[in-house]
Amino acid sequence: MTKIVTNQLGYTYDQDNSEAESWFDKDYKKCALLWSHVANEPGGTCRTCCIAKHRIKDDKGEEMNLSTSTMLEVLQSKFVKNIRQEIREGGTPENCETCWIDEANGKLSKRQQYNEYYERWYGNQHIMWDHEPERVVDAQLIFDNTCNLKCRSCNTNYSSKWREEAIDRQVPFWEIDSEIDMMDEERSKFWTDIKNWTGDILRLEIMGGEPFYMKQFRNFAKMLIEDKTSQRIAMTLSTNGTVANKELLESMATNFKDLAFSVSIDGIEDRFTYLRHPGKWDEVKDNLDYYYELHTGEYPVNVQITHTITALNVMYLPEFHEYFNSRWPQFKIWNNFAHYPKWLTCSVLPAGAKKEITKQLQAYDFGVYKSEIDSLIEYMNTPLYQNGESVAGNVRARFDKNRLKMFDERNIEKKYDTFKNQIAGGDRYREENFTEVFPELHELIKDSFNYESELETVSREGFKKLSVEEYG
Repeated sequence: MTKIVTNQLGYTYDQDNSEAESWFDKDYKKCALLWSHVANEPGGTCRTCCIAKHRIKDDKGEEMNLSTSTMLEVLQSKFVKNIRQEIREGGTPENCETCWIDEANGKLSKRQQYNEYYERWYGNQHIMWDHEPERVVDAQLIFDNTCNLKCRSCNTNYSSKWREEAIDRQVPFWEIDSEIDMMDEERSKFWTDIKNWTGDILRLEIMGGEPFYMKQFRNFAKMLIEDKTSQRIAMTLSTNGTVANKELLESMATNFKDLAFSVSIDGIEDRFTYLRHPGKWDEVKDNLDYYYELHTGEYPVNVQITHTITALNVMYLPEFHEYFNSRWPQFKIWNNFAHYPKWLTCSVLPAGAKKEITKQLQAYDFGVYKSEIDSLIEYMNTPLYQNGESVAGNVRARFDKNRLKMFDERNIEKKYDTFKNQIAGGDRYREENFTEVFPELHELIKDSFNYESELETVSREGFKKLSVEEYG
């Protein structure tokens, strides 16, 4: 007698079939997100995940948009189907190169993390890898770019506050050209098809902008709560920590299946304000105290800290971990290695500075984060943005020539020059001073970074116009 079952992800199969186990266990580098997930950008364009290299296109080569395509149409598009097939054939799609680079340098990639998550959430038999997906059960959503901060590592795509400065400083940015606004509740398929796609969703991750500033996100959350769809959805959010909407948070905590959120904190005290301008550390610190109560109290809310590591804050990692371990010891810290913009990654620093920072990081006891920091050190010390190899020599033998070529083509010269003029340009515009906020880092790089000279050049000649390639 056969036992036909349909699992949570929508795959139907005969549980008693002797071959069933093989359907859920494959040797190739599978990625659960490619079989279940859609991630959109402000304006509605989509990627297979938020760190994927390319936007998803339709059969005509046009970028797909949630204003004109349903979630399922995006996931089942030929573009994504071809990536899944390349994976099945043992390939390493260029679209997913951030994961391949992380794995090459010893860091647990997003692909690996989510494969582990899915097994934990849905059991061993969750995705039939040789089949095509029939449901979107996981989505990362950005309603728009409304935000009250303009972080140094961000841009106009994800912060409305960045736009005026980007125009004034001639920082290049991309703008979407779409006949229908994704937030048009009358015409956009995101809204007109909402009952269909929320009917399958098991997990939602809400990004920004700043979600708690977005009226449409607040209305969306209330809708899911009112129709009780929230009771089977695990919701996660990313917030910059500047606002604590207690009424909404506590309503979500008691109505969603699970609630978790990440608070993006890239430094403490003056370094927080510099990196996440014009945020105020004292206000955020008070909110973190409240978030800590949620995390450790009666509400089943899991709160973690997302610490985006760039050239500016990498040497201050011990200080950051020490502070959080002392004040909020139960917060988990996600050490998020920045890959973009390229000129701001920790790999861009001069070799001498990286050598000294490496010593400082190795001397500090990071405890459970040691392996992550070891991977960070490996990543920082690969000559990714100068002539040389993008994968450390001691691990290059593990990869075939085509993959190494793909990695090495990311090498871009003069990124350190961009670092210097962008730091000075940002300081000039925002009336800030890198040397006062990061004196220890300035001491390490002052021989190669004449800050006063860069600032004088900006003051005299104006902001340097950059191409997308130079800035990226």
